[in-house]
Amino acid sequence: MKLSFCIITIGSQPEKLNFCLKSIENNFVGSDIEYEIILVGNNIPKLNYKNLKIIKDNEYVKFLGKRKNIATENSSGDILVHCDDDIIFNPDWLSNFLLFNSKNTNWKILGNKILLPDGFRYWDRCTFKPHHMMVEYDYLSDSDVFYQTGCFSICKKDFLEENKWDNKLPYYAMFHGFEHNEDVEFSLRINKKSIIIDFDKNNTVWHYDHSYRSDNITCNKNALNSSLQPKCESFINLINNL
Repeated sequence: MKLSFCIITIGSQPEKLNFCLKSIENNFVGSDIEYEIILVGNNIPKLNYKNLKIIKDNEYVKFLGKRKNIATENSSGDILVHCDDDIIFNPDWLSNFLLFNSKNTNWKILGNKILLPDGFRYWDRCTFKPHHMMVEYDYLSDSDVFYQTGCFSICKKDFLEENKWDNKLPYYAMFHGFEHNEDVEFSLRINKKSIIIDFDKNNTVWHYDHSYRSDNITCNKNALNSSLQPKCESFINLINNL
């Protein structure tokens, strides 16, 4: 088994990107599982990580699906983890994934919990009608309104080679006259093939996005170390140990 972590970046937040990369690297300390990191994007800072492959791209900045496909095409793993550059992996993420994989061999695409710094969920199991909302972790993906968020997913490579993301949908495609964004379009397309999107509710990544608020306070570094500290203690401990 080899895992390929396929990360999309615009290089605007190097601290978050380093948190993401370091959290991946830490998961493999002492492990004999092979891994690589495929980083696709623009304005990429100088980085020094093991097993890192950088693919500079200035042409498809606004096309997330295209960048994901570029990462897939340049990967050598049989299991691909696609994520944004502000995803941080729990220290036990790898061991939890391996446990799920040992007990569930037939999955093709998989999600797990995504938490914000204050511990609230971030679009980890969702529907888009009648409006975008999060649903219970046991919600079945065969619903025609279910979708897997584009910010994090785990897929087997042979599945992705047959089911690529749409290259032509721009970032926030619905704001540009399209019916759906790239993650909803992708989910609906594989649903038509009766492909189940599985979910591991015993595993967690974190989404470090400053645009989200807790108690109407932006989750930036200053707030985490002051007014939000009591609510965000688990997340703060995580990043302080990276």
